[in-house]
Amino acid sequence: MQRRTVPATPHIPRLLRRCAALAAALVIAVLPTASSAAATDTNAAAAATFPVYTNERGAHTPHLEQHGAVKSTVVYDFFAFTCNTSGCLSNGGALPSQATYEAKVKEYMSASQFGGAATAPVVLDFEPIELTQVPTGAAANNAYNLWRQLLQWTHNAAPQAAICHYGYEAASTRNHDLVKQLHDDNLLNCFAPRMYWDSGQTAAEWTSSLDTAVSRDRAMAPGHPIYPYISPTMIDTNAPMSGTQVAHMFTQLKAKADGVVMWEPTVFTGISAALCPWISQFSYEMGVITGTSSSGPLKATATLPSGSCTVQRGATTTVAVTITNTSSSTTAATQMQSFAGNSAFTGSWKYWNVPSLAPGATFQTELPLAVSSGYEPSSALLHIRTGLSDTRWAVIIL
Repeated sequence: MQRRTVPATPHIPRLLRRCAALAAALVIAVLPTASSAAATDTNAAAAATFPVYTNERGAHTPHLEQHGAVKSTVVYDFFAFTCNTSGCLSNGGALPSQATYEAKVKEYMSASQFGGAATAPVVLDFEPIELTQVPTGAAANNAYNLWRQLLQWTHNAAPQAAICHYGYEAASTRNHDLVKQLHDDNLLNCFAPRMYWDSGQTAAEWTSSLDTAVSRDRAMAPGHPIYPYISPTMIDTNAPMSGTQVAHMFTQLKAKADGVVMWEPTVFTGISAALCPWISQFSYEMGVITGTSSSGPLKATATLPSGSCTVQRGATTTVAVTITNTSSSTTAATQMQSFAGNSAFTGSWKYWNVPSLAPGATFQTELPLAVSSGYEPSSALLHIRTGLSDTRWAVIIL
């Protein structure tokens, strides 16, 4: 998946090569599988008004479902579809049978791949036959007829899911009449436009691109939801997005789209500390979306020895925590709550009893946070709770 047109080659080998090359440098944080599954069920309902989907698979994923995202499926171009004036081919030869194609869709939906929820969108990423990229005329008509067949089969394989065509390009209006017909016939019933951020783009330029995509989508099929694709990094450089950029994205997306999809974040890796602003802001946005934001008069501020949001697995890290009364009234005495809810961590507060605090007053404590060496690098959402408050805290575990 790219922001602009890519060569007509299958995506799986390219992505696997890229993931393998970056695996040694992966530094995004940790979450146990059991917690992830439970979080997905809870958050699916909580985020119904603005669903945030995540395409994650394999090892070393950030497990964004713990922050409130819901797993969804993308079907890559395993069959290497191409169309020209003579017809359409798969891997240069005969097209797959219905049974073969549907089995591949179900495989992508399975736990061995993306593990997408049955009701989450299934996005078809067949860029070489993307109708806005295929030449008009006979080649486009052949691609259109192939799309009709593939979409019917996809609905058979994923009967509860909305089906999107990845790569509907706001920058091109070529063959829009054919794309519209697929939506009119409800073979396509959602949109998945590319809305990645280029390093050279300003916020205004990115917003203008979103406005163009949304305007064209609404005009084409007003009742079909729009789920733009975004990523944790700049699409052209892999540099992590800043917290300000993430905040801008979510403000615009929540106002103009119907949800969003985070494209396979395993592919995007980098220096761990550089990802802290992104994961912190993303987790904050998810708290707002799912109605699980930090709450209560007491705000916790955690300071790690790393000076960033990173924690080392296989070690115990002493976390300095400051509790501040952010309200205008004196709070009653309370206690730090047991540190639970994420089995990646163990620890017990050095000082439990929080005294009555006047407005603006603080209380200091420490948490020796032990992280098992057996967990994969990923992100983690933790909650620092007192009897009066709950503070969300996102970390990256190396």
